[in-house]
Amino acid sequence: MSNTSPQHTQRDKQMDLLNTEAAELEQALETLRTLKPDEREDFIKRWPSTLQSLCELMRVTLEGNKVPNSVAVSEALATTLSTYLGGRDMYIPNGERLKDALRDIRIWREFKGNNLEVIAKDYGLTERRVSQIIADQRAAFVARKQRRLF
Repeated sequence: MSNTSPQHTQRDKQMDLLNTEAAELEQALETLRTLKPDEREDFIKRWPSTLQSLCELMRVTLEGNKVPNSVAVSEALATTLSTYLGGRDMYIPNGERLKDALRDIRIWREFKGNNLEVIAKDYGLTERRVSQIIADQRAAFVARKQRRLF
């Protein structure tokens, strides 16, 4: 009797697939690194427009963060993403929650105890909403401090 469960077999198949994809990805990335400029330009032009746009967004972000060789890095990232996520039906959130979370951190940093009205006006929020944000940020701050104690 075999001691291989269906779940174990499925996990093995998934791991084999990842290992195969990893090896193929390494080969693809090595080929990408060794393309001549004219080959690279032709290759990138043949990418679907969504992948080209993603690559361009990453390049601009990498350049903005002063990452050396941002063009090659963005192309490698786009290739890697397309290898692992390509063909999947994915939802990418629009980033409003992320922007709000970062705004809330800025509000917390700017809060001095006596400038609630100014912050509310600067951010176009009600004083009540700013108070809620400050309370939430204070709770998160305390939780982080407490975690460090243990």
